Amino acid sequence: MTKKTENGILSIHTENIFPIIKKWLYSEHDIFLRELVSNAVDAMQKRQAIQSDSGIEMKIEISIDKDKKSMQIIDYGIGMTRDEVKKYINQIAFSGAEDFIEKFKDKQSSIIGHFGLGFYSSYMVAKHVTIDTLSYKANAKPAFWECDGSTEYKMDEGKRTEPGTTVTVYFNEDSEQYIQETKIREILQKYCNFTPFPIELDKDISSEVKRLEEELKEEKITQEELEEKKKKLKVVNQQFALWNKRPSDVTDEEYKDFYRELFHDYEEPLFWLHLNVDYPFNLKGILYFPKLKNELDMHRGKVNLYCNNVFVAENLKDFIPEFLTLLKGGIDIPDIPLNVSRSFLQQDKTVNKITKYIIKKLADYLKKLFEEDRDKFAKLWDDIQVFIKYGILTSPEFFDAIKDVVVFKSSKGDWVTINEYKERNPQPKPEKKEGEDEPMPTPDTKIYYSAGENTHVTYLEMIKEQGIEVIHTTAPLDVHVFQHLEMRLPGVSFARIDSELNNLLEDKEKAEIVDKDDKTEGDKIKEIFEAGLDNKSVTIEPKRLKSDAVPAMIIFNEHMRRFQEMNMMMKDSGMDMLANHTLVVNLENKAVKKLLQLQGLGKTEDIGSICLFIHQLALLEQKKFSGEELRQFTANASKILTLI
Repeated sequence: MTKKTENGILSIHTENIFPIIKKWLYSEHDIFLRELVSNAVDAMQKRQAIQSDSGIEMKIEISIDKDKKSMQIIDYGIGMTRDEVKKYINQIAFSGAEDFIEKFKDKQSSIIGHFGLGFYSSYMVAKHVTIDTLSYKANAKPAFWECDGSTEYKMDEGKRTEPGTTVTVYFNEDSEQYIQETKIREILQKYCNFTPFPIELDKDISSEVKRLEEELKEEKITQEELEEKKKKLKVVNQQFALWNKRPSDVTDEEYKDFYRELFHDYEEPLFWLHLNVDYPFNLKGILYFPKLKNELDMHRGKVNLYCNNVFVAENLKDFIPEFLTLLKGGIDIPDIPLNVSRSFLQQDKTVNKITKYIIKKLADYLKKLFEEDRDKFAKLWDDIQVFIKYGILTSPEFFDAIKDVVVFKSSKGDWVTINEYKERNPQPKPEKKEGEDEPMPTPDTKIYYSAGENTHVTYLEMIKEQGIEVIHTTAPLDVHVFQHLEMRLPGVSFARIDSELNNLLEDKEKAEIVDKDDKTEGDKIKEIFEAGLDNKSVTIEPKRLKSDAVPAMIIFNEHMRRFQEMNMMMKDSGMDMLANHTLVVNLENKAVKKLLQLQGLGKTEDIGSICLFIHQLALLEQKKFSGEELRQFTANASKILTLI
């Protein structure tokens, strides 16, 4: 006997009203489709657990009706009886998942959806929702339910002839974008790409089928292949996430293919980490390391968070270490809620453990590579140094784990760690004061660096001649890394080669000759340059260097220069690093000695031109000349040529 139409009021009580409120907390209305698909998956997993040999093709069908401005989500799961609809739908948020887990806990370990909870998210976009469902149970009759979003509902007999459920969503005026196939495809591929059943989106595939039939005629494919390809034309999801395999069962080519499919990036990743742990927390995932091309591009990375293969969020800084958001990949945590929030991530203790696990996993990989294949490590360094250095600056745990394998390009042609630099460049021990019996203190390590292999070239050659090893900056973050290392590694300091005059460069053995006016050669040169330049912002400092190749060099105080550079990075264009500087004049240089001869001849104008030219040469090591500065330099150089 057919049951009559039934009208009623939804049961909403204090104990179950929270999910209704919670539906408004979804930041993205797109999530309604994720919830409905998750429920469909849940229903089919339940049916598989109960009827493992049913032979039913398990799939989810999505059908859009543009005229009715509606969408159907169709599954072939366990379905519901009329009484179960009353229990799981009318009594809002009463979930059947607990009953099912208790009954089938030995067969089913993972339940994605809680039907009553996620179902009501559809009312974020719908003015009217119906359910047509038929239970798998013997002699069950289909049940039909509908509700316009108020507390009133209507029930009747349904039309389903196969077990499963059809949810029909009639969109409100603000949500009509959901009747567009491209929009739905985008949502499904984002949120449901790895659901374990195929999701078929109803669309016109006639042109693709025609093309396949032509291939069949040309015997490019078989009839079986044709049928298989036709089935896949409507399927929008990949269904299987590679991180669900054991790392030992995955080939390099499978990792690369998965990367290309997931991120549509056809440039191969440098390497990857396959995460697979079940204690003390449950986590699976793959992190890919793309070529960053020495750029700190925070928008290029994409690490997605999943719960049982269902997309939850992307690039959550409270969950994934900030420096790892430069990477690409996915992490699946079954115990995280689908509607995850920042406050949850900040408070959950497991999240902190997972973060530390990922950092350790990465550090262990890099340290092992450094120890076992130093050449490969060095080749990778250009592409991985940006995120490693960013990690050093932002994650104390990562710094502690990785500090011993951070390398820098050396003037000796290889890559050197801080410890290796110390060993290769022993520092002179401090002089022991008379009467002291205590052991000599360990000397501090000063590490000299240049702004690059092709900058300050004349200074660099002069320093290398004296056996001083120099490291080169190779990434925009290097100066910040140096400052961080100085804070974290006692006794280590960094100095750019133009920040001070290294004692090894000076020739202190040559005696200074004092003339009848009690002036040294240095005193005279200082007076000549001060008069020739007539520039009070330049401090003249005559020195006798071991090399005569460089007439003069400009030096800055290291810490003042860093301060000025940071201001420039913050777009403080008012800062001019060269507004005040020291010009070290080399008393051993032939051009400088020539000035003393010209002074004796009284050629003041020529002296001024030479002083200016020497100063301009030193400035060229520090900056790129503007058009006017280049014009002045060229004019002065032409004048100097007439003096030869």
